[in-house]
Amino acid sequence: MVDEYFEYFLAEFPLSWRGAICTSEHERIYSGLLPEALISYWNEYGFSGFGAGRVWLVDPLEWRQITEILLDGIRHPQLPKDARYIPIVRSAFGEIWFWTPDFGISITLNPVLGTVFFGTKSQNVDDKTIQAFFVGADNERFDIEDNDGIGLFDRVLERVGKLQADEIYGFVPAAIYGGALAPENVSVFPIIAHLVLLREFMGNNQQSV
Repeated sequence: MVDEYFEYFLAEFPLSWRGAICTSEHERIYSGLLPEALISYWNEYGFSGFGAGRVWLVDPLEWRQITEILLDGIRHPQLPKDARYIPIVRSAFGEIWFWTPDFGISITLNPVLGTVFFGTKSQNVDDKTIQAFFVGADNERFDIEDNDGIGLFDRVLERVGKLQADEIYGFVPAAIYGGALAPENVSVFPIIAHLVLLREFMGNNQQSV
């Protein structure tokens, strides 16, 4: 059973794609590193997509190697060099939220725009932090705006269809190189390969916001 906070999230973002299950290995490795509430969500829903694929729970075991690539050269200025960054949530456009034990959500990486947001330490680094993240979620958090400031997800979904668990919406030409943030420029790509490519485009020129 999930808690009332995730039930509220599900009312806004219904399950749309049933992903891989949470295993005993996930629980063994991440118990004590991640909030127990998040692990309970994994146990109930696995690493699934919600809200027509607008937002996904991330399997940090599957993402261990890609995390090293994505965060190469990126470290939170208030955390030690050996701090852990565990991917927990991603959007359809590849924005990724990372959790650091004893800190909370430490980094939000948006490879499409080439931006990095450094979070502040949560007062209560426990279930309340992750519950607040999900209960406070809205469409805008997991969307990306076009050049007129209007969210793209619904138009992209209508144009190219739902994503599979291993896919992502990407822009051609890449927005970081000046490509327009427009539905007609969006295609579906394999998520890992495309995120690696976007991270290469970012280089060491990411913007901190």
